[in-house]
Amino acid sequence: MKKPETYTIRFPEEDGAPGDHGSVAMKDKDWKVFQKEVGMEGRAQIEAAMRAWCRFGPANIPDKRFKFETRYESGGRGVRVDAFKGRHVRLYGTTVEVDGKPMFLVTGRDMSKKTDAADRELLKAAGKTAFKLIHG
Repeated sequence: MKKPETYTIRFPEEDGAPGDHGSVAMKDKDWKVFQKEVGMEGRAQIEAAMRAWCRFGPANIPDKRFKFETRYESGGRGVRVDAFKGRHVRLYGTTVEVDGKPMFLVTGRDMSKKTDAADRELLKAAGKTAFKLIHG
């Protein structure tokens, strides 16, 4: 799969080469909202988790920073939806292979997270977006 045109690689560095494990990409609009609306603590937590994911992969990140959330299915096919987590913020998405390396595509966001449980509607929307990116 190719990186979707509307996505920009943000980690390990903007539009840079992937890390040892892979890279993280998101739409410019989501990136701007993340930069503007997320507090310094939450942003630092998520950015650190994203850098770790790019360098080492998801196995080395604690569940409180990166976690499997659900599987979105339609027509007998499905996609996995994971979340990067920080203080009062979640970035949902899925992992695809681009040029032989994993790429996490951010497909949804919750910038005002108040509880531990995921907002089911936001999670479903993120899964639907991920499904469209992968399966058309």
